[in-house]
Amino acid sequence: MANSHRTALVFSPRRKCADDLFDILAGQPWIRELASENGRVFRGKGLSLQLESVSSAEAALAHLAHTYCNLVVVDCRHMPGCTASPARQEKAVFSFLDTLRREHDRERRYPFRRIVVLVGDPDEARADRLVFAMGEKHVGACLRDASLSARFGGERPEAARDRFAEALWTLCNNLLLERPRGSTAINLAGGGISGIYYELGVLKCLGDALSIDVRDFDLYYGISAGAVVAAGLANGYSVDDLLHKLGRVDRSWPYRLQLGLRHLNVGELPKRLLLVQREMRRYLLRMVKGEDDLSVTSLLGAWGVALGPLFDNTEFEQVLRKLLASPGHTNDFRGLSRRLFIGATDQDQRESVLFGSDGFDHVPISKAIQASAAMHPFFPSVEIDGRFYTDGIVTRTSNLRNAIDRGADLVFVVDPFVPLITDEPGFNAGHGNMWIMEQDYKTMSFTRYEQARNEILRRNQRVSVYTFVPSNRMRRLMSEQNPFVSRNFDLIVCEAYRSTFRRLRRVEYKIRGELHSHGIALDLEPVEEKVRLLADARTPTVRMLIDSPAENAGAA
Repeated sequence: MANSHRTALVFSPRRKCADDLFDILAGQPWIRELASENGRVFRGKGLSLQLESVSSAEAALAHLAHTYCNLVVVDCRHMPGCTASPARQEKAVFSFLDTLRREHDRERRYPFRRIVVLVGDPDEARADRLVFAMGEKHVGACLRDASLSARFGGERPEAARDRFAEALWTLCNNLLLERPRGSTAINLAGGGISGIYYELGVLKCLGDALSIDVRDFDLYYGISAGAVVAAGLANGYSVDDLLHKLGRVDRSWPYRLQLGLRHLNVGELPKRLLLVQREMRRYLLRMVKGEDDLSVTSLLGAWGVALGPLFDNTEFEQVLRKLLASPGHTNDFRGLSRRLFIGATDQDQRESVLFGSDGFDHVPISKAIQASAAMHPFFPSVEIDGRFYTDGIVTRTSNLRNAIDRGADLVFVVDPFVPLITDEPGFNAGHGNMWIMEQDYKTMSFTRYEQARNEILRRNQRVSVYTFVPSNRMRRLMSEQNPFVSRNFDLIVCEAYRSTFRRLRRVEYKIRGELHSHGIALDLEPVEEKVRLLADARTPTVRMLIDSPAENAGAA
């Protein structure tokens, strides 16, 4: 029976309505009331429901701001003999719902799918109007108390009361117990080397806070930098393993995430010079025919073909192949115990492609990651089966919609690729073109994600999505370095860990219950202990997160 226990907040602008609701439930022979210090607890037909009531919108909002409730019951019935104006009752209810809707942080907003509104009135036109209005508000359900209908002459037949109680209890069962559990997914966006560091810091915090290992989710999605981390998790590597190999913890690991002179794309120079030669011949021919003029812009256009990709990403793929194909792991999508999807872009068709999905699961994972991270103008596109692929960020930010289409109803999105926000006029103009181009890429990517996420959640109200992005202070730290430079490893990972703790604390009242429905517990105490350790340290390091606090006592 423990798993059937749920909590509900009853918001009734008129205390008389809440008392009447409790009397109706207590009067049912199939419901038993249990002793409780908090609210009133009723048990019947497989469901144990703890009800706490408030009579003002302010109190209801304050309660939801710090306490998780599986359900909110809004009692907007108009009782016989009540001389107070129904308009005041409606005003309080609409104020409550509208304030919930205006919550800027979409992921902190109480889900309207778990709001039940009770209506009933001798004036049936008013009850009809309220039912219609609640439909416009997209509440989870609207239930009419027929015992208050005028056709009963204002009296309240016991049969109608019993039917109302039965309908309400059945509705609660359907909303709270009968909903099938979906899949869990982790979606990791791009962001270069610093993005990998940020994602590892977030995942380390989640791993310490959740009762489930972050390697035990059902679906993994990765784009660009996120593809590297997602592939590691789906392949059985722990976050600590990835911190050792992708970061600067394990000095014996021979490969570092950094670009050097040996990565310059010098092998393509002969091809580029031939292209310049061909373009110049065409330009001169157009001038002879009078189809073009001698101008600086035309000359730059002819020479523009010389500006090919700066770096060669072949070695990157070779290292990933070695890592993923090592004993106990696999470089084959089909050999994984968890589903992995790597997002890339068909460079010529301008379409998103998910390696790992049907028809694309034969591609080696390392090759798919190489394609997903091939951001122009830094890396060349990657040829796979006669098609050319480039960075997945061009067409998608996180593939959230695909995760939901595959049955996920709990999704963690980690997106390091977000722009730096500043009130200082001309701040970006004072930087170079590379900085501005990076900020533009980030703005387009995150704006696209926010718009898509909001629409997806509006259409899929049963889905819980939690997004982790760098704070603006963190964005400044990450923007201070080129995304392909491997500086600030300890600083980025440690700050990502701390900011994730703050985010989890902020949404704890809501996320705890939604995790519980998936059999996942949330415990922030071990995380808080490490956060205190980082705060006390003169120079925080990633080893403080990996090792036990006792071993780190002398490092602070």
